[in-house]
Amino acid sequence: MYIKNQLKKRFIISVVTVIALVITIISSSYALFMDIKTDVNAQILSVGDLQVTFTGGSNININGIEPMSDSVAYSKTNNIYTFTIQNTGTVPYAYDISLENNPDYQSSPLLNHAFIRLDFNYTGARTLSQIADSKIFQGNLPAGQAKQFDLRLWVGDADTYNLPNEALGSEIHLNIIVDGKAGTL
Repeated sequence: MYIKNQLKKRFIISVVTVIALVITIISSSYALFMDIKTDVNAQILSVGDLQVTFTGGSNININGIEPMSDSVAYSKTNNIYTFTIQNTGTVPYAYDISLENNPDYQSSPLLNHAFIRLDFNYTGARTLSQIADSKIFQGNLPAGQAKQFDLRLWVGDADTYNLPNEALGSEIHLNIIVDGKAGTL
């Protein structure tokens, strides 16, 4: 009887030990998986910066709308916005340059993009509404290099683009947006 009780106790202790061991293994495995899943610091890779320098700021504000032909717009110098993108990192950057309405001026009567003409880096005049997603340029910039850009904006000729009368009271408020990421296109 004594041996039977001893065997019974050892059996119970063994079962409890095995159950405790299984629970410990399962809970530590679960904690390990949860820790990896929620640890965002382990997923950050720091490789450098893409720096953008605007000569006249990143906001484009035109209140006095003067429709003009392309040839007249090219003869003016007060409609050019210059900015520089510099890659101060150690890897190449892929970047997009786009023009978007400035959200600070949503209450203003903004001119329709179909009447806004632009020339980016002297590649020829286009209408802003013709550009998909308002992305005016995509490019790559090697590490340690910089690139300067010129953006010329004007309102298209009233006769050529059938500019409505209400456009004369409109305003242009755009932001130059540069979005970059490490790597190449």
